[in-house]
Amino acid sequence: MRKKRRTRRPSPEPQERAVAPLDENRLHRIALVVLAALPLVFYWKFIFGGQMLYGTDWLGAGYIHLREFMADRAFNIGLWWPAILSGQLTAAGFFADIFYLPTMLLRLVLPVYVAWTWTFVIHTFVAGLGTYLFLKELGLKVIPSALAGVAYMFAGSLMTLAYAGHDGRLIGTALIPLALFFLHRGMERRQFPQFLLCGVIVALQLLSGHLQKVYYTVLVLLGYFIVMWVKAIREERSAGTAIKLLVYFGVGMGFSLTLSAIQYLPVYGNLPFASRGAERGYAYATSWSMSIIETFDLITPRFSGGLENYWGGNPFKLHSEYLGVLPLLFAVVAIARAWKRRTVRFFTITFVAALLMAWGGNTPFYRIPYHLLPGISMFRGPGMIFFIAAFSLAVLAGFGLQRLLDAPSDKKRSPMPRALLIAAAVPVVMLLLFAIAKGPIISMLKPSVPQKVAALNANFPNMTTGLLIATIVSLVGLGVVSLLVRRRMRAEWFAAAIALVMTVDIGVSLNLWNEAKGYIRGVPPPAEYFAEDEAVAFLKRDTSMMYRVMPMNYQRSRDGVLTYHGIQSVGGELPNPLQTYQDYIGAGKSVMFEVGNLAHPNFMNLLNVKYVIGPTLPEDASRYDAQSRQVIEQLRGYFADPRFEPAMVGRQYTVYRNTLFLPRAFFVPGYRVVKDKDEVLGLLMRRDFPATQTVLLYEDPGFSPTADSMFNGGADITHYDANRIELSTRASAEALLVLSENWHPAWKAAVDGEPVPILRAYHTLRAIRVGPGEHEVVLTYDSVYYNLGLLLTAISLAFLLVAIGVTVVRRRKK
Repeated sequence: MRKKRRTRRPSPEPQERAVAPLDENRLHRIALVVLAALPLVFYWKFIFGGQMLYGTDWLGAGYIHLREFMADRAFNIGLWWPAILSGQLTAAGFFADIFYLPTMLLRLVLPVYVAWTWTFVIHTFVAGLGTYLFLKELGLKVIPSALAGVAYMFAGSLMTLAYAGHDGRLIGTALIPLALFFLHRGMERRQFPQFLLCGVIVALQLLSGHLQKVYYTVLVLLGYFIVMWVKAIREERSAGTAIKLLVYFGVGMGFSLTLSAIQYLPVYGNLPFASRGAERGYAYATSWSMSIIETFDLITPRFSGGLENYWGGNPFKLHSEYLGVLPLLFAVVAIARAWKRRTVRFFTITFVAALLMAWGGNTPFYRIPYHLLPGISMFRGPGMIFFIAAFSLAVLAGFGLQRLLDAPSDKKRSPMPRALLIAAAVPVVMLLLFAIAKGPIISMLKPSVPQKVAALNANFPNMTTGLLIATIVSLVGLGVVSLLVRRRMRAEWFAAAIALVMTVDIGVSLNLWNEAKGYIRGVPPPAEYFAEDEAVAFLKRDTSMMYRVMPMNYQRSRDGVLTYHGIQSVGGELPNPLQTYQDYIGAGKSVMFEVGNLAHPNFMNLLNVKYVIGPTLPEDASRYDAQSRQVIEQLRGYFADPRFEPAMVGRQYTVYRNTLFLPRAFFVPGYRVVKDKDEVLGLLMRRDFPATQTVLLYEDPGFSPTADSMFNGGADITHYDANRIELSTRASAEALLVLSENWHPAWKAAVDGEPVPILRAYHTLRAIRVGPGEHEVVLTYDSVYYNLGLLLTAISLAFLLVAIGVTVVRRRKK
């Protein structure tokens, strides 16, 4: 028999060992843990209070104010702050997150400076979480949504705000993703509670104390609503649905106003009296615009010099727009590969619009929103809108990542997207150009200000280093993407690798781990940082009466050390001081403190300045340069005035006693009605003007003055608090009681229980007409705007709690 021939079957091709991918639910839990943990990578040194997180505004006034009026006083809010700048508004001045519930609660359970650190930790997480939830709601999977969350939470628009101590800007920046998340859910599900929650997020932004951020957020919400509204109309073709969604959105935004009324109504009422908030022309509105050339900071934050060698168009800059190279690359993929998606088109247009607005006065474009959008003309610093551009890029990066993750399922060996390769080549080309053409590049970038030219030259090596880092990050990113699209790496490992690279990139590029150069720095805890120096130690020994000091060439005049030790000052720092005070001291339209007019006797004496802190001058100035010698001689001549006597001479500071200082409250028998501030300031500038005998008023008090030689009187302050001042007075004739405290219409006065008007004296102080004999005078802070705001907020909060309760009950019934 013939043997049957056996056919040989071909051996099967070797197969990859299949490993089951993690399901979305498990990835979701991992993503939440990672997003919560990543902020600790940068803030871990400060979360337990071993160090205090540094911030220029925080150390200037933030810590002292929140400690004194929020933590120590619990819910008895201090609406007036007498400690600095001769008395200033708090809530009505839009100062800090006084009414922002999350941080208010933190300060009740943690030391104020530790709660400050956790404000940054929590809101960095909230920024990432909101972005993640928003993209998930848009239909993206866990991995691209989470990586987009990492991109936004680590954007320079958030991470670099610690250095300046801008917690209000941080909160406003962090909350926009959550507002969009609830708006999108409301539009898709047609559910009113979602619109209400969107309104709650906007209200929280308002309560954080940064109106400009809220304004930009509402612009984006309005644009997104319109896009989604048009989509809903096309899908359902129902007038009822269109009207319902309009009503829902309008009510949600209106609810945000009523819920936050306790914050913005006092601010609105104070607009006529504040340094900020009035329209001051196009030049003011475009100050602190983002220079067009600084857009290259998106590739490397070291391009414009950062904190050390900033050479850009603004006087100084304390933040960065950088959000990482990889999010930029992934955003390019989205634009190239997912342009048909409505959301990709919307956020691409939003990015371009935000970038153009951030450039401000550097292009003609800004004149369009300046003239068309109400309120824009009252803001300055158009560059603040860049957080919208950063968020748009993060969203686009999420869509780009989704396309890359989907690519292997379409083709086994999907090619690398060409747009990604082109975008990744940009830092490489720039690095080569900067390496071979230093001279021409410096000539092309050369600023017009000489000091900036020196900064540019000093910063050039940092530019090339930054471009080298960007090149390395781009190449590493391309390598990881290549492994993904060629099925050499699982999606979970890809996500871990990209998250690691983005974290390291942000940390290294922004020097976040370098406390000497970066945006996250530490100082000792308050008890050590605000420890008394020789000047403070001397001033604390004077407990004789209420007085103020004037810091003159005092290095610590802006860091809050005087207020920390209970010493009141005519100086200090607030974001929105009263304009009348700025006029009085000669600071003009600036919001900063300047000695200015206070160097003249009348101005100083009327503000109850008993001591002046100055430097201890060397006996022999020959070893100093010519400019320093000139300053020394000027100070020596100024303090040689007989009204000054050295009260304490220390190694670094000398405290001079002003022998002509006036008490906090005093009587003046005469007055003179003047027409405007120029006349007031001109008269006070004259050394021979008898300021202690003649009050300068803008209205007639309605009585005949008594001759100074025949008048006798005095006033004792029996109670002095943030919201209430009580005095006991005695006078031989009718006269004007002058209180050396800034005037504001929210203050009301009563003499023996009868209401009396408070007149504006010497342009910025207070005067009250008091009859002869002994009287009790009481001044209370009683703002109609604050009271109405408190009522509206309370009603809105009650409505919100009821709405939440009704929603929960309905869901349980289902």
